[in-house]
Amino acid sequence: VRIGIPKEIHPGERRVAGMAASGMSNREIAEDLFVTPKAVQWHLRNAYRKLGIEGRGELKDALGAAPRH
Repeated sequence: VRIGIPKEIHPGERRVAGMAASGMSNREIAEDLFVTPKAVQWHLRNAYRKLGIEGRGELKDALGAAPRH
């Protein structure tokens, strides 16, 4: 359940969140972006916090409602 207006998410967080929402695993995202899986986790954790969600299953809907940076 979202409380208030979602905060803007950084373009990198949005990119990683969009890839996760499309069904890619953290490892697949990391390989595509040439970063570590830990970096992907960090971006996702920040995106979840800013979007007011708890996990991957809520990303698609939340990204549609999030303000663009």
